[in-house]
Amino acid sequence: MEKKFFVAGYKTLLMLIILTFSLFAGENSGYAEEVREVTEDTIKIGVIGDQTGPAAPVGIPIAEATRIYFRNINEHGGINGRKVNILVEDDHYTIPGAISSFKKLIFKDKVFSILYCGGTGQVLALMRQIEKHKVPIIPVSLAETMTIPLRRYIFTPSASYDDGLKIVVDYIMKDLKAKNPRIAFVYPDNEFGKTGFSATKEYLKKYNLEFSATSIINLGDIDATSQVLVLKKENPDYIILHNAAAAIISFLKGAKKYGLKAPVYGSFYVSCEDTISLAGSSSKGIIAVSPYGFWFDETSGMIQMRKITKKYQPDAKPKIRNYTQGWVTSMICAEGLRRAGRDLTPDTLVDAYETFINFSTGDISGPVSYSKNDHKGGKTNKLYKTDIEKQTFIPITGFREPVFRD
Repeated sequence: MEKKFFVAGYKTLLMLIILTFSLFAGENSGYAEEVREVTEDTIKIGVIGDQTGPAAPVGIPIAEATRIYFRNINEHGGINGRKVNILVEDDHYTIPGAISSFKKLIFKDKVFSILYCGGTGQVLALMRQIEKHKVPIIPVSLAETMTIPLRRYIFTPSASYDDGLKIVVDYIMKDLKAKNPRIAFVYPDNEFGKTGFSATKEYLKKYNLEFSATSIINLGDIDATSQVLVLKKENPDYIILHNAAAAIISFLKGAKKYGLKAPVYGSFYVSCEDTISLAGSSSKGIIAVSPYGFWFDETSGMIQMRKITKKYQPDAKPKIRNYTQGWVTSMICAEGLRRAGRDLTPDTLVDAYETFINFSTGDISGPVSYSKNDHKGGKTNKLYKTDIEKQTFIPITGFREPVFRD
């Protein structure tokens, strides 16, 4: 389901801007615009995410984690004497749905802040309104466009997709000590794919390398036979797979079927439990990056997450990584609210976030830092390897940043 979480192309983005303008042109006709207030005993936090559409398997666990996290907070007295009320809106993973949800949460429900805000395209379409209405946002998207250029009210919770790709290259060169390796790059022909391709291509220059081969597998491609056979002729030493669920599965199954032996190293979306459950034995040996931990990790933060989750769901099955991302985001939001104190406004919350210096999530993610000039939560990822039996990813490194800084 993660396969549609990518930045729209420029032409599409222009259409989204026009759509956004038209939908917001009458924003005050349905809901009277008032100053959003925090009451003496309540803070309203909105959640925008897919609950019934194509990305529901992502949006549902993220919202679930947020509800459970703040339920536990409320049962322990809330934050600075206030309980946190979570209001979830379903955007059906559409731009109009996200805009409608935003309007309802801001003008009718008068929420103080919003988490997730749909996918990358939804946040991009809402940028102007986020700034206009001073709505602090922690999006689900990890695209560099969320925080570059700097936007006062938007903070991402962790490293970007590009950071993960750089760490993959470092692993091949530093940990595996590869000598003049032939590296192939597999990606989709969209903004997400092309951005990752460009970032990795530039980073390879740090090692005086370039791609030995590239291959495009688009998101809807269910058969990657031709791409696999071409790559097999190129005989790469390593393959970097930067793609989404359906394309990942078709590539991995094709690679196994046609005997493409080069080890595969994946970016963010490869390190998803769906990779194992859908690709099966074809995912054996895959190594991929993730800025977030997995359910079976034995870190202090993950142990606590499991404990609190099972408090409310005694028979809970292992939660997927999207749940973990929701948990980390909720931790960051709660800490920001706590630091902002009783005098809570959008600007005091922003100022509070900007005081984060190596805020610890208990190793569920890397440490989180913000400043007035940088709203990206970090640059760290761990590398994980598939565990077919447990249907999860097992860490093979600690959290690390790219070796070379921009």
